[in-house]
Amino acid sequence: MPAARHLLTAWNPSYAESAMDAHLEVLLGAADERDHALAPEEEEPPFVWSAKLKSPNRQQPLPHGAEVLALQAQIDEGIETHLYLTDYRSLNVGLVDEITDEDVLSDTPGEAEHMPAYYHGRPADFWFRLLDLRRLVADDTVATITELQKLRNVRYHDRPVSLYGGMVELPLLVTREDNARWFADAAPLTEGRLWAQLDAEQRGETERLSRELRDNLLGHLVWAVLEPATHTFLANAEAVFRSRREDPRFDFSGPAISYAKAVETELNALLFPALRRLLRGARPSERELSVEGRRLDLGGQVPRQSLGTLRNLLQHNEVVQRGVRAALPHDAAWLLGQLPYQLTRLAELRNPAAHSGSVAREAAVALRDEVVGVGGEGVVVRIARARMRA
Repeated sequence: MPAARHLLTAWNPSYAESAMDAHLEVLLGAADERDHALAPEEEEPPFVWSAKLKSPNRQQPLPHGAEVLALQAQIDEGIETHLYLTDYRSLNVGLVDEITDEDVLSDTPGEAEHMPAYYHGRPADFWFRLLDLRRLVADDTVATITELQKLRNVRYHDRPVSLYGGMVELPLLVTREDNARWFADAAPLTEGRLWAQLDAEQRGETERLSRELRDNLLGHLVWAVLEPATHTFLANAEAVFRSRREDPRFDFSGPAISYAKAVETELNALLFPALRRLLRGARPSERELSVEGRRLDLGGQVPRQSLGTLRNLLQHNEVVQRGVRAALPHDAAWLLGQLPYQLTRLAELRNPAAHSGSVAREAAVALRDEVVGVGGEGVVVRIARARMRA
């Protein structure tokens, strides 16, 4: 099966002080309206239009315009399709629902409320209807370069994207070897909200704490390996924990859930890609298993599994245990021995929050110490190092 194609473009800061913030303002406003509606499930999904504006200096049509528009067929087949957006210091990714070269503003004037005002009166090559936006990198050029190198430029012999020198004839058609699905299985992580809403929480403080975690606790090497969602969960948890740590009456349920989600995210990112590489050509009996009545094919794309399911698979499932020993030999003893007991402790500390109870400060401190590694190596660090060796 051919790799899914995606798009990469850059936004022009001359059009708005912060073009990405202008898009987020529209999307978050639509999401708030949905959340406060009497029947949110009956409302149209929130969205924002993003455009590739025409360059006044380009005289000819884009040579790959037809290929860009052809991605609509991929979207219609239910394949998650992304629009990567960068200003060279940050990187965001949007979930594309529609691509068109029609004049959206002229044809449907009502759509004006679903786009930043700076688009008005400017001709566009393409319009992209985005259902959600995620922040992958914030204010870090080196990290942006590293993340973009994971994309392959289809029209340049599938070479890694070069931020400086390769951003010509935008949008670029790109693929990813890891087939990242940034918006799949989002509900248990975002509690039904958009990723854009989660990213917007305490944004300035979480961006500061992301740098603090990277520079002074976890280190640049580990931070670069962690999933963007893990960055979000850790920074959000730290923002609340540090601001309320001196309040013994505060309910630390929010940070507790976020710390646990960080571990869950990393363990999913370690186990299933490693097992898929090992088992994709194996017989069904060697790669398939049943989890709570659902069939999982470890040789294919496995949906996100909960912390409790991951613990049970590592502790009791022979197919997973054999796969871990073969695919992750350097870390198999820890993954199959010590980690399940650590996950049990994490679940015990987190469970009151997961079941609408409250989490006391002492439990939150213990959970935080175990996850990020205060006084020792944290679980997320150990998993990240296993991913480096995988």
